[in-house]
Amino acid sequence: MTDTDQETKRYPLSFTQEWFLTMDKGDDSGPFGRRYLIVFALRITGAVDVAVLQGALDDVVARHELLRTLVVRDADPPYQMVYPPCQVPLEVRDLPPVTGKSRDMVIQELMLEAHAGTISAREVPLLRALLCRFDDRDSALLLTVHHSVSDGWSVQVILRDLGAFYAARVSGAAPKLAEMRQYREYVEWQRASAASTADDGALKYWAGKLDGAREFVIPNDHGHPERYSRPYSLAVFSIDADTMAAAAVLANAARGTRFMVMLSAIYVLANQITGATDLTVKAVTAGRNELEFHNTMGLFLNVVPFRTEIAGCTSFRDVVLNTRETFIDAMAHELPAGLLEQTFPDYIRSREDTRMSQFLIAQPPSQYGEMTLPIAEGAKEIDEVLLEETESSDIPSGILWHLNAQPDGTLSGAVHFNLDEFEEGTAEGWTARLKRILASAVRDPDHDWRQL
Repeated sequence: MTDTDQETKRYPLSFTQEWFLTMDKGDDSGPFGRRYLIVFALRITGAVDVAVLQGALDDVVARHELLRTLVVRDADPPYQMVYPPCQVPLEVRDLPPVTGKSRDMVIQELMLEAHAGTISAREVPLLRALLCRFDDRDSALLLTVHHSVSDGWSVQVILRDLGAFYAARVSGAAPKLAEMRQYREYVEWQRASAASTADDGALKYWAGKLDGAREFVIPNDHGHPERYSRPYSLAVFSIDADTMAAAAVLANAARGTRFMVMLSAIYVLANQITGATDLTVKAVTAGRNELEFHNTMGLFLNVVPFRTEIAGCTSFRDVVLNTRETFIDAMAHELPAGLLEQTFPDYIRSREDTRMSQFLIAQPPSQYGEMTLPIAEGAKEIDEVLLEETESSDIPSGILWHLNAQPDGTLSGAVHFNLDEFEEGTAEGWTARLKRILASAVRDPDHDWRQL
């Protein structure tokens, strides 16, 4: 669809979109590349009305403007353009009988296939759907959205609204939808809020906190390439329930969270790798601090630098206490990553050394919990099982640590890395060291952290 097809509207970018632009290569790599995707899936019980599903998908795109919004990157200044409502590409595939493997495993393979697919960030809509039918009463719906317009929280918004639209089309009643605002309204609010941050002390806080700081970067094996020649790979790991339970006990004693304990263990790992004790480690946050935008679908994710000095700490418990103070203060003064990097460019100058790579931690949002959606006789989201051979395009640069708490008390993790930059054994070595550090630390938190 082109500008002349129907009326389009232009709006300024959010700070997160501008931050993505700093990593744009002007081609199909980076955060606007064809493989920078989020894939999620539903297992559906009962017969699916394909026409109703198509209509419900189209309703979602009509409701959420960002799914039909393109970032015009070559303009000065860049802007986002909202297009009229349009139809979601929906493929229906009848699967042959399964032999030698479970249907659950087939769905995981389909999700891998979707990860290997592409969506152009230059064409709307930025959502694709694949309905795979095992039989008349068992199917899986795979949805793929471009990451430049979505995040983990937004996935839940899309699923919830899809269920509401499907049920409404079946019943003929009006859909039961939560009040929401468009992403462009969030951008307007965000920019107005940023203009007044000097009054609430946020910029003053970061001016002091980042004075003399350097973003933590990690040594790579092959240098940081200008462009990657392949997708990202995964080093998958897990942490047992007993270790995570002990981490929870330590967190409660420190009046903190398990994430603070995990971040403390990562500080120790960072020290073992580089010898640094003044550590500014970045972590992804949901960026959903304003209640009025909780139902808005869009790119809200934020990246907060957590700077902690651990040289004066005697024990791992001391590291956790320092980390807790850092975390609480930083989140109380959270600003968009793009705004921070624009305002304080010195702290990211460590990226200029091509022998070093960016280091980022991510946790999935947990707003909604498990949902049963009113599609057919019921639909539930499928948890993706990360496999060692999985390819990923989840990040445009450096390495990303995913840390996901599981219902059984364990933690599943994955390090996203690129073989152009790191050897597979390097990433696997880091995960093994982190597991060893955490297990030793929570077993005896008063032990010298340097000996972990």
